Amino acid sequence: GLRPVRERVRFSPAPTGALHLGGARTALFNELVAHRDGGTFVVRFEDTDAERADASLEPGILEDLAWLGLRWDEGADVGGPYGPYRQSERVAVYRKALDGLIADGAVYRCFCTEEILASDRAEDAAEGRAPRYRGSCRTLPSEQAEDRAGSGEAFCWRFAVPPGETLIVDDAVHGPVRFDTADIGDFVLARSDGAVLYDLACAVDDAAMAITLVIRGDDHISNTPRQLLLLRALGSPAPRYAHVPLVMGADGRPLSKSRGAESLASLRAHGFLAAAVVNHLALLGWSDPAGREVMTHDELAAAFGLGRVSGASPAHDPARLRWLNKRHMAALSPEQRAATVLPFLPALPGVDGPTAARLIAGDVEVAGEAAALVAGIASAPPADEEATVALASASARAALQTALQALAETGDPEAVRVAFKEAGLPAKEAMPAVRAALTGRAHGLPLATVIELLGVDGSCERIRRALA
Repeated sequence: GLRPVRERVRFSPAPTGALHLGGARTALFNELVAHRDGGTFVVRFEDTDAERADASLEPGILEDLAWLGLRWDEGADVGGPYGPYRQSERVAVYRKALDGLIADGAVYRCFCTEEILASDRAEDAAEGRAPRYRGSCRTLPSEQAEDRAGSGEAFCWRFAVPPGETLIVDDAVHGPVRFDTADIGDFVLARSDGAVLYDLACAVDDAAMAITLVIRGDDHISNTPRQLLLLRALGSPAPRYAHVPLVMGADGRPLSKSRGAESLASLRAHGFLAAAVVNHLALLGWSDPAGREVMTHDELAAAFGLGRVSGASPAHDPARLRWLNKRHMAALSPEQRAATVLPFLPALPGVDGPTAARLIAGDVEVAGEAAALVAGIASAPPADEEATVALASASARAALQTALQALAETGDPEAVRVAFKEAGLPAKEAMPAVRAALTGRAHGLPLATVIELLGVDGSCERIRRALA
């Protein structure tokens, strides 16, 4: 049969903020493609934007990827044959590429000041045109450009875009996307000091690292024709491209670091399971051919293909993530569930942590909410509004007396439910009343669990206090 294509793919975050769900999903899609067919997953840092890049954010990004269970084969932390994997350490590689483009006459010096460019942009806007560089310096004789640069005049290097061509990107998500070179202005590649900008660094790295398939967000689709032109000018084969639609927030705008999109670190701190987050990310814009909703990382890797990624933007639905987390919690063994809940539990008087975790684990949907579930156990807080209503119900006093008698006689937390039934008390009134007496809350953990956590004596004490 046909041998699977062993893709070399890369995830290239800019260390300018914490990893959010949109970025994490791009990383996951890359990893699933690489590992399905024994390919290679590369993580490289794009830190050319010296003003915004912050090296101290890199370990956090790698930690988040590792927490998700993603495994990369090459990267800034693990090395590899195509390193270094940080753009700021690859300056010599870019300089060499730029020198080659200069020697081939593919680029030229541009002396236009910011004022000139700003006034051209304003004119374009006023006349309803997309802003584009006019090409004023493209026709400068090279001796003249050399002299001006030699005398210290500031310049940048621009790429001379060939006129009258149509570039077609056969995108694995969107199908063929056409770009006319007439719509692409001559773009800036490097500053006069040789510091290169994103497009050149990205194209050079994809070529140097032998990347075969670039899976990235839709927001990069407009960079693609520039990068294709650069790769051709450098004599390098172009990778294939797959641009995945951006994940939208509840406000209908793309999730972004600058707008405080929910970070992976915050989901982790809230006790979401990595397996549930991975499952949720995979289903943002991709669907399983077999129609499964709840899937493990291995099941996702076996089923994933870019052909089923939708061209429409998916929305991050926190309720769906919760539902998936509940399902992944339910799939854990009782021991695993308790271990997941334990770090989030406050100390409870008279109950050791592991016992408390074991008692409540079955009722916890997201581990970080364990503390709220046991909030009324450590010290009985004043009754909240709902609890006050429950305690004022017609059958509340009878419920408290019945519960007290049942516990005093049997010492068994489960006896309370039976006693209610025998006394003909409606459970939906009686249970909240007793829970309110015990925890100050009408809703929460099952009554038997609350009694076990408080102990029979402690429970009786609180019921007596409520009756008084």
